[in-house]
Amino acid sequence: MLGVGGLKDIRVEVPQYRVRGEDAVLKCHYDLENDSLYAVKWYKENEEFYRFVQRAHPQITSYRVEGIKIDLEQSNSTQVSLRQVTLKTIGKYRCEVSAEAPSFESKQGEGRLEVICE
Repeated sequence: MLGVGGLKDIRVEVPQYRVRGEDAVLKCHYDLENDSLYAVKWYKENEEFYRFVQRAHPQITSYRVEGIKIDLEQSNSTQVSLRQVTLKTIGKYRCEVSAEAPSFESKQGEGRLEVICE
């Protein structure tokens, strides 16, 4: 049966651990099939800290969340780069991807980041 493809196969890559002071790249892989991207949002625990909206100007918005410093130059619709992680960076990270009309489909995935002291 042929159908209209939509958002599927979301996979989130969060480094299992980083040494304090290192950078960490969080990746969100997704397949839109025939849909268009509306937005990608990142949350630490349940607090949004990064938003990429395809049709917005600017496309990237970041929000203050303790323990998170975003490298905006290295961040886009598929990844967020965190600079100089600290013990306050530890937590559960979630990526939520939303498709444009007409489907407005939304999917999410998550991973946990630990920070260790050397």
